[in-house]
Amino acid sequence: MREDVYGFKSYINVYNVDMNRRARPAGLLREMQECGSRQMADQRPSYDELLDKGQALMLSRLDMIIPQEVCLDEEIEVFTWPCPSTRATFLRNYLVRKDGKTAAMISSQWTLVNSETRKIMKVEDVDFSNYTMDEYVDVIPGSKFKISREEAESLDTVGERTVRLSDVDYNGHMNNTNYVDMLCDYIPELTAGTHRVTTIRIHFSKEAPLGETIEIKKLRRPDGKYIFRTLRSDGEVNVEAEFIIEER
Repeated sequence: MREDVYGFKSYINVYNVDMNRRARPAGLLREMQECGSRQMADQRPSYDELLDKGQALMLSRLDMIIPQEVCLDEEIEVFTWPCPSTRATFLRNYLVRKDGKTAAMISSQWTLVNSETRKIMKVEDVDFSNYTMDEYVDVIPGSKFKISREEAESLDTVGERTVRLSDVDYNGHMNNTNYVDMLCDYIPELTAGTHRVTTIRIHFSKEAPLGETIEIKKLRRPDGKYIFRTLRSDGEVNVEAEFIIEER
């Protein structure tokens, strides 16, 4: 990582921890995405400027690793850097450090779309050259997350959620960080406090707007990994995800 990548110092506040005073994965994700939003606002184009031009960056894939836990009020350093990108995929990394060591890291892929027509645009259609960039780091190299046909047929419906006002951002659909919180609710070891999340992989397919009802399906693989698929009321896949947990 370059020494001059964009970052700031922060801490984990009471709104981003679980009942054991440890940072929730979604809490770490929010800190990292806040860093990305600040970079866009400072170095421009900002997210709002893109929206004003009828353009939006939509998260399509996210891989997150959490090597060490962060607890309430602990100080952290948060960094982000967009990466050289071509065609329709905008790449960005995020990093959280505690005491100089990696606490969490994300490799993400975003799609630039026309916010009115939903047509996919090329990254080259917008000038991002003012952003401080660095090389892309794949946090889970050499593997791809995919739900097989057999697994899809074995998924159990474990709940549903109607997208509420508190779920949506100003794009009018469920914010991507809220999916992490929602799916963690269906991992019993997290409720028991005996385990923690070490890896998250999410593919975002179709948005869930305000009022949409999402069906939540789950399967625990033989290796202990949890996989999820959520469906909109029209039957379209909303997100697919994989969570890896370990004992505390």
